Amino acid sequence: RILDVGTFTGMSAIAFAEGALSSGKADAHVDTLEFDDVTAKAAQKIFDACEPKVGNAITLHQGDAVAWMAKMAEKNGPTYDIIFIDADKENYVAYYDLAMGKDGRRPLLSENGVILADNSLSALLYDQGDERRVALHKFNQHVKNDDRVEQVVLTMREGITMISRK
Repeated sequence: RILDVGTFTGMSAIAFAEGALSSGKADAHVDTLEFDDVTAKAAQKIFDACEPKVGNAITLHQGDAVAWMAKMAEKNGPTYDIIFIDADKENYVAYYDLAMGKDGRRPLLSENGVILADNSLSALLYDQGDERRVALHKFNQHVKNDDRVEQVVLTMREGITMISRK
């Protein structure tokens, strides 16, 4: 199972679904979260136009990702082998904490799962006072200081941080 936080056009959800299905995971499933209603409707049209086995492997949830993840963490629902974070930078720490389990909530990340945080090097690109710069720096420090995990940053494009439990 894969959780895609930040659907936008659905490209990452489709890529994850195709990749999982092509590796022989017939029960592959991607839950993708999008806040914006107009963007979610556009993404759903794209999913509906996909090859049926790909489109059927993706479930789009429209609404607040932090609230959705918190609700899932309180339920006895699925855990995810991959959690891809590519949404509003100001909530990266909240998404990470929900993935890892915090405040008595169960983790959404499976025991051997991996978190992929997109745009993690973008803190270097934004202007000095930009909230996204501050939020990404805070996220990077938060992960660095979490002794439960190890991480590596892939320096392609704006950076992808791969995070796994020790």
